Amino acid sequence: MPPRIAYWTSAFEPEMEAIAAEVALLRRQFPGSVAWGLTHRHRLLLSWRRGYGLSPRLHLLFRAATRLLEPFFQLNHVFGSPGDWFYLEGSRRRPIVLTVATWTLPVEPALLRRVECFVVEHPGGRDLLKQAGIDPGRVRLIFPPVDLERFTPSPPPAGPFTVLFASSPDKAEWLEGRGVPQLLEAARLRPHMRFRLLWRPWGDSAPRVRQWIAERGLRNVELVTGCFPDMAVHYRQVHVTATPFTDLSRSKPAPNSLIESLACGRPVLVTETVGLAEVVREAAAGEVSEPTGPGLAEALDRLEADWISYSTRARRLAERYFGVGAFLRGYRRLYAEVLGAGRVSSRCQPAG
Repeated sequence: MPPRIAYWTSAFEPEMEAIAAEVALLRRQFPGSVAWGLTHRHRLLLSWRRGYGLSPRLHLLFRAATRLLEPFFQLNHVFGSPGDWFYLEGSRRRPIVLTVATWTLPVEPALLRRVECFVVEHPGGRDLLKQAGIDPGRVRLIFPPVDLERFTPSPPPAGPFTVLFASSPDKAEWLEGRGVPQLLEAARLRPHMRFRLLWRPWGDSAPRVRQWIAERGLRNVELVTGCFPDMAVHYRQVHVTATPFTDLSRSKPAPNSLIESLACGRPVLVTETVGLAEVVREAAAGEVSEPTGPGLAEALDRLEADWISYSTRARRLAERYFGVGAFLRGYRRLYAEVLGAGRVSSRCQPAG
């Protein structure tokens, strides 16, 4: 019988949030598992499909509920960062796996010692954890997944060379960290290109971006706000997807839009801050640019000049690393090790 896993997460929108999508995929493979956590978007969320969430203002109620329910599950799996002290403090009675899907400063070593095994989603994540004092033997590399049958290559769209940005932050103060000002500067420098910004319908960042677009008079930039359950349609309408991040603490190292874009044969434009930059560079599946407007513009020129070659390599990279099967096999193996060995610091060896 598959183990029952308690997934601790703050993401509950599988159609729009990469972490929630990963948790949903794992829950389908491990029936009887649950997703719960604190969420700023809901005072109370009660949904077996999406998960169970409470506002941070109700954190005492959340703590009490999880203390009562945790014994019904065999393993705690936190999807977050090494700075998620509340989840690490709250998950006490069962072994803990921590997937480092985002990066914040780590909590005190005593809390991190409770974690049986860490999972990183990009090669550089192992170095970050090593710098934080984590034994490399407790770290596993499992790349995030993409449905290679749903996200498939298609011919390039007609019309101007089009760049997609689909990594909108909730908070306006995170826009610099996501590289939005730099991308708008690239748009100013390349007026013959089109830039499409997809924005989630929450948070306070969209009005600021609209203001910047208007102030710069950027007629080649459109900002579209809404829910986009079928992202494959949007990748087919563009040539390139950009993740021009500048701050690791304000961005996801393995952005969902980057992986889906690769699967659709759409090369990517990234900066060194993006955790998957090394993989993209080695596969020549896109361009790794300096986080400046001119740097991004010049990288876009190179992508436009040899788009067909980049497109072929993008799909090849997605097939090599990001298939759903490899993702699920990695976690099945990890769960078996953790549940079969108790403290597995000597057995949880890096993979990939």
